[in-house]
Amino acid sequence: MIDHKNVPAPGFTTTPWSAAGTATLHAVGGDIRSSLEMGLQAVLVLALAPASTPLRTERSAPIRGEGNDLASLFADLVDDLLGQIEFFGAGLHDVVIDGVLRREDGGYIAWGYASGTLEAASPGEVPRLFGAPMVSDDATQGVVLQAILQRP
Repeated sequence: MIDHKNVPAPGFTTTPWSAAGTATLHAVGGDIRSSLEMGLQAVLVLALAPASTPLRTERSAPIRGEGNDLASLFADLVDDLLGQIEFFGAGLHDVVIDGVLRREDGGYIAWGYASGTLEAASPGEVPRLFGAPMVSDDATQGVVLQAILQRP
């Protein structure tokens, strides 16, 4: 049995965009679902400037991902979220992962939604993943995600 008493609270950090157009995210959660959610919230923060006024959240756009391991699952979820950002842009302001399941072949499927006004408002150039995300899972750190985004 894993004792999660000492696992840090779910959260994320991001670096500022570098001169080379890259930024790094670091997300941690006590379980896979919360770690994925924190990682996607970090992507949202890096891709969009925070809204200056509170946005209505009664609408949502689905996101879904699959992967043979947690890193490829996160990459697929990021690609799906960035697709929604390309269309809705600043009309999005939050993301939630509703569930994560193991596939019969040992891989993963996850789903959730991005919420906001869903008024089409493309932000222009949307960043993309640069390389493969890294994931670690242990009893003391929780599930930790690290990824680099790059602006076009």
